[in-house]
Amino acid sequence: MIVSQEKTAYALVADVDGEKARIGLAEPGRAPVDVGVVDCDSQEALIEILSRALAEAPGPILGVAIAAPGPSLNGAIKLTHAPMRLVAESIAAGLGIHRLRLVNDFTARALAVPLLDHGALESIGAGAPHRDAPAGAIGPSETGVGMSILYPDGFVGWTAAAAEGGHADLAAASDREAAVIRLLRDTYGHVSADKVLCGNGLLDVALALSTLAGAPARPDNAQALIAAAEREEPVARETFALVSAWLGAVCGNLVLTVGARSGIYIISATVLSWGRHLDRQILRRRFEAKGQMADYMRDVPLYLVNDPNCGLLGLSTLFS
Repeated sequence: MIVSQEKTAYALVADVDGEKARIGLAEPGRAPVDVGVVDCDSQEALIEILSRALAEAPGPILGVAIAAPGPSLNGAIKLTHAPMRLVAESIAAGLGIHRLRLVNDFTARALAVPLLDHGALESIGAGAPHRDAPAGAIGPSETGVGMSILYPDGFVGWTAAAAEGGHADLAAASDREAAVIRLLRDTYGHVSADKVLCGNGLLDVALALSTLAGAPARPDNAQALIAAAEREEPVARETFALVSAWLGAVCGNLVLTVGARSGIYIISATVLSWGRHLDRQILRRRFEAKGQMADYMRDVPLYLVNDPNCGLLGLSTLFS
């Protein structure tokens, strides 16, 4: 009797940010077991890295999937906060393969949402998913805010679409917030969630608040601001309160815009690093504070994802 011993087929998945690339081999619908992090600041470097991974793969390759921050337009992504540009056709030719997917990094994270274990989710407030409605993913990074939408699909489960809602205008809900936005506008001109909710934006909000207090000072980094909050310093504490409120408001806006009553998933190593200084109560309150739509918002779930690197898992689903 001859027993077939077919080798496991893999997807080669990569998450690229303009400086580093996270690379792994994954079975479809599963996260890669081993993930390598390598320097990668150009398309040429990425092709070289992926070529080595293909040559060393222990089994057949179903295809290659790459995620990067920025809109995917006509098979190309110009990274939002880096000079790097990726072109799917050029990468496929350089690798000598036919199946290559190039997607927005938050599209990849959104694709992972249906596969996340319950233990990977912290519920912020009440609510349960409405499975016939879309879900949303939002993720402040150090330099910007990613966003993507999951739409229910009766044939395959879910389909993901990239969004650039992080660049929408940031609104003020109080005179204090308006004063901070005014100072940020003096610096940036256009003030968006992308400018305020990211790691750099957190420091800019602290600078604005200290300026309003008459002693302008921008913290050196988030760790310094967290340390100041631990010491109960007023500017640091108010900074986290304001950013928590704005994050809740932006998440709530996403629900209203796309009808994301299956929930909003905050997928962010940056936000996780704030620990207890992410004010969950303020975040949820502003999430629901939508005037006559407050009742609509009350039973929409809001989650903080404890696995911010789930993009590679999402990429693996492209070859299911």
